[in-house]
Amino acid sequence: MTFSGITGPTIVLRLLLTLPVAVRADAWSRWPTPLWRSMWVTVLVAFWIVLTAQLGEVSGESIQFQLLGQPTADKVEAARKINELMLFDGRLYLGHGDWYKNTGRTDVIYYDFAKQKFVKEYTVDEEAIVRYRHYGNHLFLPGTDSTESGEFGNLYVHEASTWKKFRTIPRGLHVFDFAEHDGRWYVATGSYFSDIKKGPWIGAIYSSKDQATSWRYEYTTASAGRTVSRITSLMPYKGRLFAFGYTDGPMPRGSTPKLFPAGKAKQSNRVGKSVVYDGDGWFPADILPETKLIQTIEPVVFADHLLLNVRVGRYGQNIENEWRLFAHDGKNTRRVPLECDRIVDTLVKDDRLILLLERKGKHVLLESTDLVHWSNHIIGPEIERPLSVECDGKSYYLGLSDGTVLTATKSAD
Repeated sequence: MTFSGITGPTIVLRLLLTLPVAVRADAWSRWPTPLWRSMWVTVLVAFWIVLTAQLGEVSGESIQFQLLGQPTADKVEAARKINELMLFDGRLYLGHGDWYKNTGRTDVIYYDFAKQKFVKEYTVDEEAIVRYRHYGNHLFLPGTDSTESGEFGNLYVHEASTWKKFRTIPRGLHVFDFAEHDGRWYVATGSYFSDIKKGPWIGAIYSSKDQATSWRYEYTTASAGRTVSRITSLMPYKGRLFAFGYTDGPMPRGSTPKLFPAGKAKQSNRVGKSVVYDGDGWFPADILPETKLIQTIEPVVFADHLLLNVRVGRYGQNIENEWRLFAHDGKNTRRVPLECDRIVDTLVKDDRLILLLERKGKHVLLESTDLVHWSNHIIGPEIERPLSVECDGKSYYLGLSDGTVLTATKSAD
């Protein structure tokens, strides 16, 4: 642990050395017995522990948030959480709901800055809104979990102040992401082959050359009994299209650690997957250094790098995981040093990367222009469970799990 480049024990030692030599010698000579010397050592150790704990506190500039509103207060509790914030066309759009608990249908809500109020603009046939994507003058909303039959998945497109629904994605049980690449539209899905209840359930990538009127398969994951695969994110980068997802399925016999009662030969696990399209075909991406037990990979592009927010560890309730950030430059990948317990949200705004992190039980906004120098903005402990962040250059916006949306003035750099 360091404080301005100086370790805790070093500080203790330097403090002791500031005492006159005669004082130090006299103190030691007065306590010649092992008992007294042991007590002296105990005092020093206790002092070091207290000092180290103090130095280990999260430091940085505190930021004061104010209430912008509670636009989902009238929803059932599970539907209130603000999964996503997105500035588009001078409005602050939010995504809310819970597709695990099926809280749909779901309203498209935005904040009108001129009228200083939240407006319900549209309602989608989805259990939740998890993600928006912005390409050109369009805002895209992938249909995460349709409230309709699984025969088709949905894509919603905002253009010229209106929303249009495309219920055209074959067997798209879940449409997790959208990308525009090389003149085509792409979607990432969790789909099925033959039977919606019996599977096999696959991760799939579809493309459309006629703007969602029709789709064709571009890529599908392997399929097997008792497994569920999904492609959850897409990201164009340096002329290629990267895709990331995961497979839920049984682990091989004898795998460790064993978290289930004796007698159960197999245990479920989540394994992260990544592929890339180079113009000719889809191939394993293989851009992460050797990292065991990857669950999920979420990408953004920043400073000419493909940044990967990677969740590491076993999948399951009450299992602690680790979050790591990697930077890929097109050829090599390096880990970005980052002290945190969790990467909650990742935001790229112009030349800045803003990370919403959980660290030592607190939440902070970490900001950088070069992945080397960082500024810390501490979020007060009264703000519980922030899930999403947005920034317009002058103000930060936070979306919380209870449906609250907050704002704070951004300090000058």
